Amino acid sequence: MAEQESHSDKPALDELVGAAVKNHRGLAGLTLAELSARSGVSTAMISKIERGQVSASLTTLEALSSAIDVPLINFFAETVGHNDVSFVAAGEGVTVQRLGSGYGHAYKMIGRAEASHVSFESFCVTLHGPLDSPPVYQHRGVEFMHLTEGEMVYRCGDAEFHMKPGDSLSFDCATAHGPVKLITSTVSFITVVSKAEANTYG
Repeated sequence: MAEQESHSDKPALDELVGAAVKNHRGLAGLTLAELSARSGVSTAMISKIERGQVSASLTTLEALSSAIDVPLINFFAETVGHNDVSFVAAGEGVTVQRLGSGYGHAYKMIGRAEASHVSFESFCVTLHGPLDSPPVYQHRGVEFMHLTEGEMVYRCGDAEFHMKPGDSLSFDCATAHGPVKLITSTVSFITVVSKAEANTYG
């Protein structure tokens, strides 16, 4: 009986997903109205999702993750148990295609951990050229990149770096950054993004 009561005390899946949506919306600095305008999902529906009052469809969650510019898998991170050690075998990981970007970026999440109000996510990223319109990114946290295949020119702030296999780059994510030119048709790199986690948002 005690085990059943303990199990019922765990937050429901909808509540965990809703809390994650609210958390990432707050990290992105978006109001309900701004997220609604970006995603095409009504403010009333987003509010219900964040309070765990509805089971959002994957289509709706994809629209929200694209609007916030985070991988869809982030909304489900709290639905699995926390581990202080994470191992991903070679060639494995969770593949995430950036939604709505049109830039041909393929992301494979290969690690995630959090402790003491700080978290990080690591990805294996593959870019396919040419870049018709070079993307520019800005978000919270600090980032480390290590190029493993191909060559590209990568911009960080006012500086441009010609990166080759073995080159690394570290920077504040608030600085505008992104690939400027792919010198080879395919470029792959490992990236790690770390950021402080906030507990609550209005």
